[in-house]
Amino acid sequence: MAEYPALDRLEQLASGLDDLQFQMNRRIEELQAQPVELESESGAVRVTVDHGGRVDRVDITSRGMRYSPDQLGAEITGTIRRAQREATRRLQDSMREVLGSAADDYPLG
Repeated sequence: MAEYPALDRLEQLASGLDDLQFQMNRRIEELQAQPVELESESGAVRVTVDHGGRVDRVDITSRGMRYSPDQLGAEITGTIRRAQREATRRLQDSMREVLGSAADDYPLG
């Protein structure tokens, strides 16, 4: 029997936290390797954002060249927002896989 059961329990807890940290880091690396790429519903714009929702690339297709500046701006902005929401959803899902329902205590969006 352990001489200091509370110390043993703290060591177990620390080990469990280390494992969770490792799993979360691995998930983040996976997300970093898989940017979110979305096309606008009209096909005028394609947007790529990283795992944190930062815009990496905006492509305007030949269809987009026929839009007015205001229409094109709205297409770009709307598509970026959709891609950012998708990046947040992917991150939240990864957290939920590691932390279970405890991830819901830390919403990202």
